[in-house]
Amino acid sequence: MTASRARLQWRGLICLLGWACACAVLAADIQAHPQALDALEVVPLPEGGDVRPGWRSDGPLPPAQTVALELGDAIEGGTLLLHPARPGGTWRVQVQFETSLSLGAGGPHLDLTEWKHCVSDWTSAEALDAHAFVLPVASPDDQACFPEYTRDELEAAVRAHLADDPEKVARWLDGLDAPPEQAEVVPAVGISAIRVRVEILQAGRWVEVTRVTFEPPMGC
Repeated sequence: MTASRARLQWRGLICLLGWACACAVLAADIQAHPQALDALEVVPLPEGGDVRPGWRSDGPLPPAQTVALELGDAIEGGTLLLHPARPGGTWRVQVQFETSLSLGAGGPHLDLTEWKHCVSDWTSAEALDAHAFVLPVASPDDQACFPEYTRDELEAAVRAHLADDPEKVARWLDGLDAPPEQAEVVPAVGISAIRVRVEILQAGRWVEVTRVTFEPPMGC
């Protein structure tokens, strides 16, 4: 009897260990492969009586993608619609703003998007329902935030951006150094990236499903 009981106990222990391993594998698989999204869609608010263009993804969403917006495209303040591959789930959407410096010369502009940035905290989008969220609008502080810089740092950034093209570098730097009343080149801070992070609640944790970086045009 003692040997039989021991064998039964070992079998029970093996079954429990197998069950625990299976659960661990399943949990890891869920975290590695969260619920997919068939599509994302941004429906902008009407402006001045006219509906401005929005945006819709082309097919299922990858873990990350970048979208270059056209002049007039509206993302901020619009409603983000989620189209999950399967029904159910608890979702949330968060937004982050990033600024860059742009040099304007009347019409032409030089966008230093690979230089310094100011990055905001993540802000939660307001949930209208389980799959619809209102994207927040950048605050004045978000739009104006930018790190301090020196004239030498700015010159180095211009040279790097223009690949040290002597003629172009001289044109922009000479305009930047003109007296204020004759300024031909004016630096301005603007939103250069709007990141939208979509997450789903799984096993008590928020798991990122996709992150879309929208790049609005600068210097316009």
